[in-house]
Amino acid sequence: MILAYLGTAWLLGIYLASLFQVPTEWIWLAVVLPAAVVILWWRECPIRLASAYCLVLLLAALRFNASIPQFNEHSLAHYNDTGWMTIKGVVASEPDIRDQRANLRVEAHQIQLEGQWQDIEGTMLVQANRYPQYAYGDELEISGLLETPPEFEDFSYRDYLAHRGIYSVLRRPQIKLLAHGQGSPVYAALLAFKERALSTIGAILPEPEASVLAGILLGVDHGIPKDLEEQFSITGTTHVLVISGYNIAFLAGILTAISHRLIGKRKATLFVLAGIAVYTILVGADAAVMRAAFMGGLYVLALHYGRQSHALISLMVAATLMTLLDPRTLWDVGFQLSFAATLGLILLVSPMQEGLESWLRKGLSETKVKQALNVLNDALIVTLAAQIMTTPIILYTFGRLSLVSPVTNFLILPPQPMLMIGGGIATLLGLVWVPIGQVVGWIAWLFLTYTVRVVEITARIPFAAIDIQRPSLIVIWLYYGLLLGWLAWKGGWLNSIGFVRLGESG
Repeated sequence: MILAYLGTAWLLGIYLASLFQVPTEWIWLAVVLPAAVVILWWRECPIRLASAYCLVLLLAALRFNASIPQFNEHSLAHYNDTGWMTIKGVVASEPDIRDQRANLRVEAHQIQLEGQWQDIEGTMLVQANRYPQYAYGDELEISGLLETPPEFEDFSYRDYLAHRGIYSVLRRPQIKLLAHGQGSPVYAALLAFKERALSTIGAILPEPEASVLAGILLGVDHGIPKDLEEQFSITGTTHVLVISGYNIAFLAGILTAISHRLIGKRKATLFVLAGIAVYTILVGADAAVMRAAFMGGLYVLALHYGRQSHALISLMVAATLMTLLDPRTLWDVGFQLSFAATLGLILLVSPMQEGLESWLRKGLSETKVKQALNVLNDALIVTLAAQIMTTPIILYTFGRLSLVSPVTNFLILPPQPMLMIGGGIATLLGLVWVPIGQVVGWIAWLFLTYTVRVVEITARIPFAAIDIQRPSLIVIWLYYGLLLGWLAWKGGWLNSIGFVRLGESG
């Protein structure tokens, strides 16, 4: 468990460094003290561990400081707010298509200054018209006003983009296409496969089921009717329609729970890992999905070896490695939801199962208790465990509290694995021959129709959702502090840190 606590210190160090912005020189001076204590008092377990936690926290702060860009004349952001610019760059990710525009993430490599082209580095967000359409790997010549992302009263768009490595925005651009295919051939092939899969889904299923399946399998939600999209938001089930760590954590949890019952624990591990891998490839395997799949796969492997501590350590190691490579990952909402949902599955499922079983035994016979647990465990427990951990993040990010979310998720999540599997198989068969895909697609259609109808019905319940003021970070931290404190007390975690028996050494 010590690795889990060290991982927590690492994540906390990155977060605190972002808040206080302590100069790197001061942090290096502070590193000396805990490093010396670890060496000199190596045999004193509590002192050694406390110093190790402080040392990791400070090293994380150094890593964050090292990730802060230093702008100079070769940096794109150096030319923000200086007037009309002409820039050459390559579309570095799949375009984000909206109703009237397309957001393009462009990696710049040249800028025109006084009639001369100069090499440049940096990423900008280009808010272009929806048509003509551009694709990943297109090299563009873009002219317009290069600006610093704005700050709003209740939201910092500048910080939001900075955590994604973007420090410049260019609106209403003039664009000239220079070349195609300038990106990674592997990623371009995955996106081409995704486009073919999207067309196939449209050919094998009617609407709105086709658009819902495209959202579930491919993360493409712009075809979903606005009223239906709003109903998913009201019922707190939008996570079903987007590719994030949230639904991959749900997929891993539900597949694990169901397959343990159907084919046994040993075979279930390979089945769940294969399901996550197929899903990851099908949705395009971008960086966010790969992170979530990696985290979900570690969770499944850790559970295979039968110890909660293994799963927790695996989760913290995964989060530490991700933020070591890029500290900005900590502010990615997909990462936050993935981490929180997986943490909920690890920490809450077992105590909630025990509590539910104890409560049922008070009024039901042993036979009925087992029957009830078979129905409730897989859907209800996994749903509630993930939602208890992710609700504060959702409230802080979106400012909406869905009062029917537990009920709606409880009703629609159990068939989601079959929906994904059936829809995925139908799509793959449809890529070969559309009529075969249409036949198999009716299986997925049944689950899709059920999902849509449940969402529509529960969204009509009075006061199904309320818009609230975003909670402060103090409230968020208090919630998680109390929850994790209770779990620590209940599970005796402090014994594993080495602080309880202060006289213990070695």
